[in-house]
Amino acid sequence: QSARNCTSFAILVMWGMKILFIVSDINQIGGIQYYNRYLLTTLKELSQNVLLVERMFGPLSRAKFVFDFFVGLISFRPDVVICGHINFSPLVYSAYKFFGVSYIINTHGIEVWDIKSAFKLKILERAKLIVSVSNYTKDQIIRQLPEGKEKIFILPSYVDSEIFFIKKEKPSFLLQRHSLDVKDKIVLTMARLRANEKYKGYDKVIRVLPSIVREIPNVKYVLVGAGDDLDYVKDLVRNLNLEKYFVSTGFVEESELVDYYNLCDVFVMPSAQEGFGSAFLGALACGKPVIAGNKDGSRDAVLDGKLGVLVNPDNLSEIAEAIVNVLKKNVSKSLVNSNFLRNQVLEAYGVDKFKAKVSNLLNELSSPSLLKHV
Repeated sequence: QSARNCTSFAILVMWGMKILFIVSDINQIGGIQYYNRYLLTTLKELSQNVLLVERMFGPLSRAKFVFDFFVGLISFRPDVVICGHINFSPLVYSAYKFFGVSYIINTHGIEVWDIKSAFKLKILERAKLIVSVSNYTKDQIIRQLPEGKEKIFILPSYVDSEIFFIKKEKPSFLLQRHSLDVKDKIVLTMARLRANEKYKGYDKVIRVLPSIVREIPNVKYVLVGAGDDLDYVKDLVRNLNLEKYFVSTGFVEESELVDYYNLCDVFVMPSAQEGFGSAFLGALACGKPVIAGNKDGSRDAVLDGKLGVLVNPDNLSEIAEAIVNVLKKNVSKSLVNSNFLRNQVLEAYGVDKFKAKVSNLLNELSSPSLLKHV
């Protein structure tokens, strides 16, 4: 079987499929953009001929996006279309319906957990493959579309070991920037601070901070991120008299994320609706203990508890207890072992692993009988 797959892939690389890939602005900050960006890079590294069509922001952006899609469809004559988000699925369905071009739809998380549109379900049903970032999202799709079970391909996110790595000491420039002491026990969360994304649980960490302070007086909560929920966060901190224990960084450049991971003693994101949770991978690659919610795709990121403490995201006392236990190292030794965490996450979600899975995805499409041409 292995030899057959290798032969098939070698033929596929020589052929080089023509892939039309449609996404929202791929250079924006966000887990979906990050995922699609590296998928695009990997496809090109695997010698695929990829034409990218992006939905940008601004006046007439939607009209231009649709125009560019159909121009690409007609002039490029792709073998397959990859849809980076289900919101763009009506476009790829039109390519299938009127031009006979097969399509793949990437599914990330909450956007497909409860699909209200019968049309979108039909589009998923007709897809050549449905790419899911996690087993949790796969299960949610199967619940709504049982007949689609056999066409779902799991392609989790990845972590780059050259970008995220263990540093010997906490970055001194961040300690200075945020008036922190090297002896402070730092709890970290990275998230977009949007009012409609409170499910990430950063407000719950703030609410349990008083009980953590009683156990660990030198604790500090560092929240990395920006968004329209920042005023709510600051009001909550002020109402709980937590100003001396809380740091809001605002927007942080991607180049500094590795430093913030290395600044912390534990990374916490008790999310209830995470599609996968690529932020956990960065923390683990930096050798940091993590605490994740047990009701969503976060379970995949931490290998069902092998690489992190799982908590009920709706149980505040459970969140507080987990943070205290990790900071006091009253958990399994492996969960606070930096080298173990890094080695395991790279083995499961390293760049090479991602490339191998993309190769397998391409092999699913390598048979000409699976592809319809313009």
